[in-house]
Amino acid sequence: MAFKDPTYNSHMSQETLAEYAKNCVAFMAEARKFDANTAVMPGKEKEWSPAFVMHHVADAEMHYAIRYFNALTIDKPPVISFDEDAYPSLLNYEGRDWVNSLALIESIGNLVQVALSPISKEEWERLSLHPETGEVSLTSLIGKASNHMAAHTEQLRNSM
Repeated sequence: MAFKDPTYNSHMSQETLAEYAKNCVAFMAEARKFDANTAVMPGKEKEWSPAFVMHHVADAEMHYAIRYFNALTIDKPPVISFDEDAYPSLLNYEGRDWVNSLALIESIGNLVQVALSPISKEEWERLSLHPETGEVSLTSLIGKASNHMAAHTEQLRNSM
């Protein structure tokens, strides 16, 4: 018998996608307040600069989108974790253009919304295997990404 995510209800999937869309718009609005000088200013007390936050969100959104698409197309795919602490040096955050990262975030956000908005209730319930928490639904994966985006929106807001 397949595990059914206890947090799932019939309306939650579309509501979760709508919340994700709202959080994408909010992140982009905050990020666009920065310019070439303010985006690269070091964060307070060893926090990332706004540009590093934008690069991190872009990288995370790529991971998350792959998770959603795998959940829809592979039977119980593994959720592959990533070490976000290694990303700034290994993925050259210092040399990357934050404007490109914003374009990527916006593009992936639009793709996810268009790709997932017509899926069925059963497809929202498709499961992936998380290495720490076990089986998770597509709805839960979107919810986690939405919360991640909201947290980093707040981080950008606080860095101004």
